[in-house]
Amino acid sequence: MVTTTGPVTVGSEGAPRAPRRGGRRARAPRLVPGGLRWILPGFILSVGLIYYSIIYSGYLSFFDWGGGRRPMIPAGFDNYVEAFSDPVFWTALRNTLVYFVVVFTVQVVGAVLFAAVMHSKIFLANVYKVIVVTPVFVAPAVLAPAHIEVWQTNGTVNAILDALGLDSLMQGWLGQSTTSLLVIILVGCWGSIGFGFILYYAGMAQIEPEMVEAARIDGAGNIRLLFSVVLPNLKGTTVSLAILNFITALKLFDSVWLITQGGPSHSSEFLGTMIYAETAGSSRNLGYAAALSVILLVIAVTVSVVIQLRSRERTPVVGKKAPRV
Repeated sequence: MVTTTGPVTVGSEGAPRAPRRGGRRARAPRLVPGGLRWILPGFILSVGLIYYSIIYSGYLSFFDWGGGRRPMIPAGFDNYVEAFSDPVFWTALRNTLVYFVVVFTVQVVGAVLFAAVMHSKIFLANVYKVIVVTPVFVAPAVLAPAHIEVWQTNGTVNAILDALGLDSLMQGWLGQSTTSLLVIILVGCWGSIGFGFILYYAGMAQIEPEMVEAARIDGAGNIRLLFSVVLPNLKGTTVSLAILNFITALKLFDSVWLITQGGPSHSSEFLGTMIYAETAGSSRNLGYAAALSVILLVIAVTVSVVIQLRSRERTPVVGKKAPRV
């Protein structure tokens, strides 16, 4: 004979439910008690320092203001009209696109090849890894004097060209409007391969060995394996690098300002250097700088969203597991 000492309820699947305390069901214990207080500092910093700055920049963009105690004169959309009619703005935007396309292409090609080689057995592999990754951890302010020494008229590049008998190619790389942007792009390429290598090297380690082995059995060589197996599986990494590179090109400032200051004649101007010149220059207009910042933000968000959406539409199904039967 079976007896019960208290009320027992049965769930929909037949399992007994936990008894209620005082007629109310006991709550499951929280994973982190009082979680709001843990996220509150980060939430306040994000809202206070980032979103407030964005909103205030948007508000400031509708004024002409020299800063300090000078009066804020309402300007409506004049700052935006001035930006889109400013030839320097379009030069900066063109330089941004050229910088992004060249640096991103060189980064992807160089990083993928270097990561593929590093996954094979090679002599002194760790030494090569340290050499290619080192520029990622060094601040541009530290490297800028070295780049200036390399590219100035009596610098290393012209000395090498002279030693090779190519003295006709010697020129003032930093002082000419035809070569200043080239120097900035080459400096960007030099520092970007190491970052791409880190991501691609880690991504290649996540590819299933069975997939590579199956491609080998089907007769795929190294080139076919790279384009048919490796790169499709690393598409997410490539998309992330594209977004990061475009945002970096949009807000590029430190290396440009330290090496060429956007010159000569705005030939190496970028949006970041334009905003800084309008913010810290003698004839500064913080309202115009704020308008440029808002335009930069809109371009960055729009392009990032477009790249993400287009990458989702064309995501391959390589490596997708077959459904269980």
